[in-house]
Amino acid sequence: MPECSIIDCGPPDDLPNGHVDYITGPEVTTYKAVIQYSCEETFYTMSSNGKYVCEADGFWTSSKGEKLPPVCEPVCGLSTHTIGGRIVGGQPAKPGDFPWQVLLLGQTTAAAGALIHDNWVLTAAHAVYEKRMAASSLNIRMGILKRLSPHYTQAWPEEIFIHEGYTHGAGFDNDIALIKLKNKVTINGSIMPVCLPRKEAASLMRTDFTGTVAGWGLTQKGLLARNLMFVDIPIADHQKCTAVYEKLYPGVRVSANMLCAGLETGGKDSCRGDSGGALVFLDNETRRWFVGGIVSWGSINCGAADQYGVYTKVINYIPWIENIISNF
Repeated sequence: MPECSIIDCGPPDDLPNGHVDYITGPEVTTYKAVIQYSCEETFYTMSSNGKYVCEADGFWTSSKGEKLPPVCEPVCGLSTHTIGGRIVGGQPAKPGDFPWQVLLLGQTTAAAGALIHDNWVLTAAHAVYEKRMAASSLNIRMGILKRLSPHYTQAWPEEIFIHEGYTHGAGFDNDIALIKLKNKVTINGSIMPVCLPRKEAASLMRTDFTGTVAGWGLTQKGLLARNLMFVDIPIADHQKCTAVYEKLYPGVRVSANMLCAGLETGGKDSCRGDSGGALVFLDNETRRWFVGGIVSWGSINCGAADQYGVYTKVINYIPWIENIISNF
């Protein structure tokens, strides 16, 4: 007589940033046993319901037939910041206001970036162009408010991707870059990605709508900020901004890939040292913050009247961003 063997799927795979519960009974892993995967709440989420059954082939299988365990994806765009308030004319940020804010330190330079996944940072091409061939020389710090804080989460770059349409030293069109990190960072209240804009986000970035930009760049006193500062600034009329810069810098073009923001009266702006940081907006429907712009360029006199900050318009680059992240 043939021997009957009991089908046993064995211990289920561990779930990074999550856990597994045995529904049928403590550590029961035999045929038709049920397990439930869950992600660390608040900071991670999964697309499936996480329920798996031990099937006749000896594999834990989801209702959709998936044999691999689910993935806990980081939640994006949660912040304690409410709109009210170079980062010139700015206010100090509080813990949890801008958990996506990243400090990029070179040997002689400082810039910023925004975490958009647990292992990807979005920044300006001009801010990391010189580092592209030696990514490892870039010092990436997260989870800090004070620029010189000894307590930070260190991340190491694996590769820097500069937009192929960017030409260094010849204007700022396509001023966008991605940094892939060697390891995934753990998402928590002080380190969290900002969301990428949905297709509908364009309606939230019209003239006079308010965005928020944060950074450790130059303040009114002409010194790098010690504490992370932020400022709420309105989107400027594109034609007005274009006309201002045509007069100021003949030959410098404000393209359709750029957003302008700031006050006609001046006094609120991003500045040198803020390069690569995110101009963020609150999506009223999802109640999540998304990155609408990247600090790119502007007038020499940050915060001057009728001279706006110019930002890379992120919504124009979603296919480029998604293509690189999916291929690397």
